[in-house]
Amino acid sequence: MSPAAGRILTELQRALTAGEPLDALAALTQLRAALDTYEAEQVRRALAQGESFAAIAREVGISRQAAHRRYRDLTTTAPPTLSDDARAALVRAREEAARQGSRSIDGEHLVLALAHAGALQLDIEAARRSFGPPALDAPKPAGLHPSIHARLVRNTGVLGIDQLVQATLQDAGARRLLDQFGGSVHKLVHSRPVAHRGGAGAEIRLAESFH
Repeated sequence: MSPAAGRILTELQRALTAGEPLDALAALTQLRAALDTYEAEQVRRALAQGESFAAIAREVGISRQAAHRRYRDLTTTAPPTLSDDARAALVRAREEAARQGSRSIDGEHLVLALAHAGALQLDIEAARRSFGPPALDAPKPAGLHPSIHARLVRNTGVLGIDQLVQATLQDAGARRLLDQFGGSVHKLVHSRPVAHRGGAGAEIRLAESFH
């Protein structure tokens, strides 16, 4: 099961069992985003297997022209390869998300990770305290928030710290955290391509690790 599929099941369960309507609506919003991500995954797979836009359009229930407009960006390239420092930042962002009990890796978590990497100036401890005490026994985050993931996979080639900064600065929550705790773009750290160490799966790709 892909991370997007797991997120769909999680958010569907949360929506169906929510005791408060606002909690259910929040879960439904996340569910729609997860469904969009999963749909894009399946269209990308179908196109890679040689299916036509006409065939995909029939299954989705739209015209071939509409399918081409909606999905044409999925035919361009494979997901970008992560540099060593970008991967390290994403791993730290996942840890920050888990610390806060978040269901996804959001812009705020990337801000903390990028500040730790030296790419952004931020009072990290003050920013962490603003989220309250660490969550206990919280489930691991399913992956990157769909909107951030969508920004990152538009890149080609090696995805480094500078691309992470650019995607993060487009996130409203990340901007609020930076404004509140005096953050600014400090220095874009030079990205090193991932070293290929051999063996199956040695090449780390964004879509495989951080959906």
